[in-house]
Amino acid sequence: MSDYFGYAGKTVVVTGAASGMGRALSEMLVDLGAQVYALDRVDSPVAGLAKNVIANLGERESIDKAFAELPAEIDAYFGVAGISGVHNSFLETLTVNFIANKYVTDTYLTERLVQGGSATFVTSNGGVRWEVPIVRDELVPFVRGGDWDDLVRIAEEYEAQFGAIPGSLGYILSKRLLNLWIAEQVAALADLRKIRVNAVLPAMTVSGMLSEFAEMKGGQDKVEAEVGPAGRLAESVDMAKALAFLGSDLASYVSGVHLSVDYGMNALELAGLSPDRLSWTLRSVMARQTATV
Repeated sequence: MSDYFGYAGKTVVVTGAASGMGRALSEMLVDLGAQVYALDRVDSPVAGLAKNVIANLGERESIDKAFAELPAEIDAYFGVAGISGVHNSFLETLTVNFIANKYVTDTYLTERLVQGGSATFVTSNGGVRWEVPIVRDELVPFVRGGDWDDLVRIAEEYEAQFGAIPGSLGYILSKRLLNLWIAEQVAALADLRKIRVNAVLPAMTVSGMLSEFAEMKGGQDKVEAEVGPAGRLAESVDMAKALAFLGSDLASYVSGVHLSVDYGMNALELAGLSPDRLSWTLRSVMARQTATV
């Protein structure tokens, strides 16, 4: 039988590997023969891992320590870890979901991903409309920012304009930022070593963050009402399958893709068959809230 995925014997890194999508993906990659290095705040329970590495993506020093334990050459990297922002500050949410991923790529992946390697990130279907000009204009200062400290400064200055921004809105912004940044990395990473970079945009998924999203939406019933044509919520394994494909040899000519794994919900909005709920800027939302205070 041919190894179409091409993971056998490859070195793979998965963040958020202890639970949810990251755990499901790690199990799949181990089964496909990859040497999987699992990064998370706790050890991943997945059997057959090459190594568990403890890392807090909200802290630069923790990331540096974690990468000191990883191989010098990486075939595929999966940035799965993220936070909902429901119980986090605006800055904390942006740091874990966007700043950490940019830092990891700029500092480590550009050096360690092999010729023809891949980097695949989990963003969100909540981060769509990043390409709309008025939305993109809001994102550019963050995406074009420099190192970790510079990005933290940009985030703090942005929030200072409005007082405190809820972490849940920071979640939307962080995922839009990640989507735009991924698009901007396509040419640079291809020029570097023909490295591919892609994104998976999950719909609402049964995972560790589901209860937090339910809290944000006002109850589990509100979540269940938004299942779309699938008639059910997505499972972590649904996202793992899409991630495994994008990082594999099967997707050898695929880069810059933002794959909405949502059973067509975003397509319905683009076609005008469902209401477009996300063509707004964070600045406009916060300006309205500030005006009513």
